[in-house]
Order: sequence, then structure tokens, then C-alpha cells
Amino acid sequence: MRNILKAILASKKIFIILFIGFLLTTLPILIALSTQSYYDDHFYQSKNGYFKNYTSVKLTNFQNLDLNEVQKMAETNFKNASVITGDISATEPRIGEIQIVGMLNHKNWTPPLIKGSNITSDRANEIVVGRLVSDHIGAVNLLGKNYMIKGIAGKDLGDELINVYNFKMYVNLNELPENVIQAIKKQNTLQLIVRSNQNPETEINRFISEITQYNVGINAKIIDETENYQKEKKSRQGVNEVLSYPYKLFLIALINCINVSYLWIYLKRKEISLRKAIGASNLNLLTYIISQLTICAVLAGMSSILIQWLLSKLSLRILDVTSYYISVSFSHFVYGTLITLVISVITSIIPFFQMMKIEPAKALKE
Repeated sequence: MRNILKAILASKKIFIILFIGFLLTTLPILIALSTQSYYDDHFYQSKNGYFKNYTSVKLTNFQNLDLNEVQKMAETNFKNASVITGDISATEPRIGEIQIVGMLNHKNWTPPLIKGSNITSDRANEIVVGRLVSDHIGAVNLLGKNYMIKGIAGKDLGDELINVYNFKMYVNLNELPENVIQAIKKQNTLQLIVRSNQNPETEINRFISEITQYNVGINAKIIDETENYQKEKKSRQGVNEVLSYPYKLFLIALINCINVSYLWIYLKRKEISLRKAIGASNLNLLTYIISQLTICAVLAGMSSILIQWLLSKLSLRILDVTSYYISVSFSHFVYGTLITLVISVITSIIPFFQMMKIEPAKALKE
């Protein structure tokens, strides 16, 4: 180790350049990872929460639609899954268009809040709304019905994650506004979304079986939406464009690291020739090269994580100005460490092949 450190100090100018290169390689990746996590969170919040599985259940051909019974069946049959309606659009004259989400089992999932508390009762006309529907907790009349606002929905991680909920209204299915209930009955269709971190197939089948016994002739169309959500998430052009720049910087910095390491081998060709002349094998020389580059890469990785941590203190300001969100997590630390190790190996490959071509006698004569 002492010899390796001495070798690094002997070529400190080159290693400073390499350090900067490694830093500019690792930091953009870490920023891209945290930014992608932020926008993925934003996407799933727009879908009313993150779950591993999403299934749409479209119920049609009701003979008698009793929302109280539907809600009771959902609460009985769905112990692990969260069940909500698809977004239902309705117009409130004082506000404009509101997206209403009917909750069939609010105990399994509730929206994040920036103020207040979540729905606790099935019968008290309790609702949670976005801040542009109402910015205060208390009694309110919405869509011709009196409600009690329990909380203001939003995730307190910048305006983007709060704005997702601005025009949302969360209410138990059996407490929907009358005009919305009449619209559902007229269309004879009730669109439900089943979200779960486990396979919801058994609970869905049990629910469908019970509801068809209650409502003979009802049709149920079940579609696994998980893959569709993934495709939709990956097709966001604005997010993809924002994320493309850190990866481009990563590639440029990586190429520069390889070029600098190539120059480093060229400047050390006499030392390498001497080591070859006294019997050092290619494996020994590869270990010698990788150990030095790994030390440099790990130092750059640790510095990248430190810089990211410092920038995370200003993450919301940076997000407003640049559209990049910077955060630090254990997974980012692991990714940063792995990235630096991979980079050190990649930057060793070309110098290693160049090193194998060095002829000791010819290099020592130069």
C-alpha cells in the first residue's frame, strides 16, 4: 500500500486530473438517480400512490347500484389491496374541474398530507382535498353536498409533488356527490383500480364473486395495468430529456478518464518497462494499475456523495431553477461505490492493453 501511495504522489498532477474526471463521472450519475427517483415518485403520486401491482376492474350492466353495498364488499374482501375509483371529473362553479377519487377501503391507503388528518369514518362526509380545492380544514359545500374537510393532500417535497393533488378530492365511495352518483348510474359503469404490493388476484376474484351474487348479470372486465403504467412512465419526454444531460456528461467524463489514464501509462512506460525487466507479470502490473485507479476512483466517489449531500440541503431551490432534484439515500451510496469501482476497472482496460505492448528494452532506451 505504501508503494502504491508513493506512486500516486509521484504522479500527482495526472492523478488530480483523474480525480476530477472520476468526480465528473460519478456525480452526474448520482444526480440522475436522485432526479429519476423524484420524477418516478411524482408519476406514482399522480396515480394516487406507489404499489407493485395495479389492476383495473370495470363493472358494467348493474341492475341495482348500491354504493354502500359495494363499499362493504370491498372492505370485507380486500385485506391487503387498496381500492379506489378512477379519477372522476366534476365541475364546481367556484373552483373549476375537480378530480374526485372514491375510496372503497380507506384504511389500506390514504393520500399524503401537508396539513390535517386523513378520513377516519365511513359515514361522516369526511373528505381530503387538494390545496386549490380548499386551503383550510373545516366544513365546506362542494358539488351541492356538505362535507367536512379533514386534511389537505400533498407531498411536502416541493411544488411539483404538491401540485399533483391541487384539484383532487378524496371521499368514501358511499359519500360521493349526488350528481356523480347519478352519472355513474346513467353510464351503468363503475371503474375501480386495485393497487397492492402482493398479487391481488385472489382478493379480486372473491370480490367479483360476491358482487355478482348480489347483482346477477353484472359484467366485470379485469386488466393488469402494471405494465401499462411502466410504459407510460418511461414515455415521459420531458423527464427523459432532463435525465439525458447527466448521462451525456457521464460519457464525456468517462472518455476523458480513459484518455488521461492512457497518458498516465505513457508517462510511466519506463517504470513499467523496468518492472517487466525484473520479472513482473502482466497480472502483477494490472493489479498495480487497478489499485491506483481504484484509490483515485473511491476518493472521487466519496467526494461525489459529500457534494451531493451538501447540494441536497438546497434541493428544492435547485429543483425550481434546474429541474434536477438532489437527495441522498443508502441506495445512492451503494450505487456510487459500485459506479466508482466499475469506472476504475473500465479506465484500466485500455491502459492495460497498452502496457502489454511495451517492450522493456525499447522503452528504457528512450
